[in-house]
Amino acid sequence: MRPPLSYIPLLPVTIILVTAILIINPVGKDYPDIFHADSQKAIVESNLTNESGQHIVVAFNTLEYGDIKARLTVPSTGTMLSIGDSVKLNGKLQKPRPRTSKANDNTFRLRTQGIIYRGFTPPDSISITGASHNLYWEIRRLRPLAGDIFKRSSLSPQACEFLTATITGDTSILAEDTRRLYSSAGVAHILALSGLHVGILAIIISIVLFPLHLFRLRDLRLTFTIVALWAYAIFTGLSPSVTRAVIMATAISGGVMLQRRYFGFNGLLLAACVIIVCDPLQMYQPGFQMSFLAAASILAIAPAVNRISRKNKVLFYLASTASVSVAATIGTGIVSAYYFHSFPLYFLFANIPVLILLPFLMGAGVMLLVAGAAGADPSWLCAFIDLLYSAIHSFVSFISNLPNATINHIYFPAWVAVPYFLTVASLISAIYLRKRIFRYICLSIATATCLCFTVSQPAHADEEMFLTYETYSTSCLYRHHDKAYLLTTAKPQNAKNLVENYMLTYSDYLGIHHIDSIIIAPDSAVFGSVTRMCSLTLIGENRYLTVADNELPDPACEPRPTHAVICRGFRGDVIDIYSRYSPDSIILSNDLHPRRHNRYADSLALHDIPFRSLKEL
Repeated sequence: MRPPLSYIPLLPVTIILVTAILIINPVGKDYPDIFHADSQKAIVESNLTNESGQHIVVAFNTLEYGDIKARLTVPSTGTMLSIGDSVKLNGKLQKPRPRTSKANDNTFRLRTQGIIYRGFTPPDSISITGASHNLYWEIRRLRPLAGDIFKRSSLSPQACEFLTATITGDTSILAEDTRRLYSSAGVAHILALSGLHVGILAIIISIVLFPLHLFRLRDLRLTFTIVALWAYAIFTGLSPSVTRAVIMATAISGGVMLQRRYFGFNGLLLAACVIIVCDPLQMYQPGFQMSFLAAASILAIAPAVNRISRKNKVLFYLASTASVSVAATIGTGIVSAYYFHSFPLYFLFANIPVLILLPFLMGAGVMLLVAGAAGADPSWLCAFIDLLYSAIHSFVSFISNLPNATINHIYFPAWVAVPYFLTVASLISAIYLRKRIFRYICLSIATATCLCFTVSQPAHADEEMFLTYETYSTSCLYRHHDKAYLLTTAKPQNAKNLVENYMLTYSDYLGIHHIDSIIIAPDSAVFGSVTRMCSLTLIGENRYLTVADNELPDPACEPRPTHAVICRGFRGDVIDIYSRYSPDSIILSNDLHPRRHNRYADSLALHDIPFRSLKEL
């Protein structure tokens, strides 16, 4: 081979690009709270349809703010919107904001995807003006068709969902229980497309194109492989992990065709530069960060850890699988824990069997896709795929159900990643330099990292209460140590739905306080400093009378309330409430209908009665 081209200064270029983006910080760019999309043209980038309608992401090109995206809900399936459709909108879009300060703030995650606005769009406010028919959008439109082929086959529903996720990259159909199961076992990465899937697909394509190798058409075989991989990257939506892997594969193939040696880190840095230049916001996405950290760790650590000779192919493959899994976890562990707040302890035991079976399952899935596109439904192939999926799923279930399979409720500030990666750097130095001093340095930095994690944990008050600002009920969450209670005027079934929603909406708040469930507070109970006596709630020295219907308690049977909370469902005279119970003030709840709320507020102001409105908070 000719002398290597591995001395191109891509590292300084990458550092300059990353520094420039951090300084400019496009995620922090200021946008107006309301965006008027009057006759605004956009293009549909994705569409998720369910029983509530179509949930689409559209991209606008504005003169003032450049390219921005919005996530819209269209409550109709009468006119189906397809990927690549040009649409015209009318209406008002708003920035997404958390309902309360305790709710999960997903606005940053949305902004890293370029999504600035959200809105509810009636069917008559959006119309299709055309469709893009260039090669890019034609390939993108094949993705839902591939999912339909799997659904029409004889596959079991679970295997169909798994194949759709691992081949097409569409994880929207995966059940939440499946996500949690694979996450607990430490193999959630196989559900999201990554370099692993691209590598398996590259092997499948190489096998299909093997006759070209027999005719000594190696370069043509490599060219077809790269073209197919780029088509697959577009097919899956150009996700950071897939794009990174395809760029690296292109660099490898280009090096082979040009008879140049390939240096892994150069390909990785090239991929980072290309992605950052094309889409600077990708740098802030967890997928981008974890993909590049995993690849860098594998390149740096895995070869040094695997000491098995290549002559023993079986043992070498098993050792490579284990070393790659360990290296990737070292590189991405803290990032995964930061974003997902958990860490699987048995990831190594789970990954080896799964990574052995996954190539066979994906290969069979590609065969089924080709057969389905030709109109066939080979039942024997579906049965084989179901068997492989059952084996993977059963093993993952076994691992995830082991005692202490996952460390949950991991929360720490982002700066803790700095000492952690210093620890990783010192570990790599100790592995390669093999000197005792570097081992001591690594141990010292690791100890300092553990200390940083410990001191970063904040102290919390023993109890806390806050309103959740529901539309159809007056609800609040009360925390006492590691117990959470829901106090609400909602009916029992609606209260259960609120609990399910709050477990997601306030998952970070609950996780920080190590709370695994929310208890619906009974009508009569004492918990912490809260005492409930039917419609009267005592919190410290304050006594709140909840008025949610016209059946009011006898004033003589209740201690005098200090506050009367007027809620949805009450149809009486608010002045009568003040006359009967003589509270210090009236509180108008957030769930009151606006017209009724305004009428009560005017009446209270007219009679000079102290009141406050929760709608104004």
